[in-house]
Amino acid sequence: MAKDVFKQELWAQTIQNELDVLTGLFTHSDYSYTGEIKYGNKLHITGSTQPTVGDYVPGKDITIEDYSGDEQVLDIDTMKYVAMYFDDVDQAQSIPGVMENQCKVNAKYIKYEADKKVASTILKGVEDGDIEVIGTAFTPTKANATEKVENALVKLYENNVNPVEDLWGEFSPKMYSSVRQSLTETLTNNVELAKVGAVGKYNNVNVCIENLLPVKETTRYNIIRTGKAVGFAGQVDKIERTRKEKGFGDIFKALYVCGCKVVRKEQIVVLPETVPAKQATTPVTPETPSNPTE
Repeated sequence: MAKDVFKQELWAQTIQNELDVLTGLFTHSDYSYTGEIKYGNKLHITGSTQPTVGDYVPGKDITIEDYSGDEQVLDIDTMKYVAMYFDDVDQAQSIPGVMENQCKVNAKYIKYEADKKVASTILKGVEDGDIEVIGTAFTPTKANATEKVENALVKLYENNVNPVEDLWGEFSPKMYSSVRQSLTETLTNNVELAKVGAVGKYNNVNVCIENLLPVKETTRYNIIRTGKAVGFAGQVDKIERTRKEKGFGDIFKALYVCGCKVVRKEQIVVLPETVPAKQATTPVTPETPSNPTE
């Protein structure tokens, strides 16, 4: 019968999205290097050099030293892509806004890849000994968390980080819960903290909950750093819309390229937190995928 052949499909009038991941590693980095970049490019970051201060003796020649600069290289070494197919029939039947919303979701998940890149870069810095680990791995509690944070701040101040400069404290939910009662400012009715995505402030540290922290085996690394400690460069390199050759629909593709480097190692420290083995995951440097095909 006809009613058995023609089955009506109903579409909900709202679009359900996944919850956003609590993360901000990318936005707490120095991404002023972002520009016209391509995969395989090398960005040269030139800094100043500490001069030699000599004693001046009247009538004696002074020593002239050559300026060589302090150059670091940030490699654009990561490529990520998204590619989705939308059938014409599905597009016609779906409610307005589905495709637009999916584009926003795609951008959100690309941002997560940027955060993972920062996490893997910081993890490598820890493993290479470029980033100082404060103390041994511990389980955060209300009794010990504040002392650990203070030890980290002392180290940064010893490294000449200005005590009044804003710092980023990227803490796990457990670490945040342990220091919450010691916060000097909280998010409640604090517009300025809300603007930067912080849930509170401890002295000059903007405290943020971070679910993409670097993890190695059963150790998770909470981070305290300036906004200049880590350099990041990334952009969407290509966006394409093509018709499927053997079908009736559109393929949307986007290619994202990025690179990351610890450029001021004296401005970042980590606090090692012990986590259960079942919670431990290890961020790794993403492999370079082949270009998506139709």
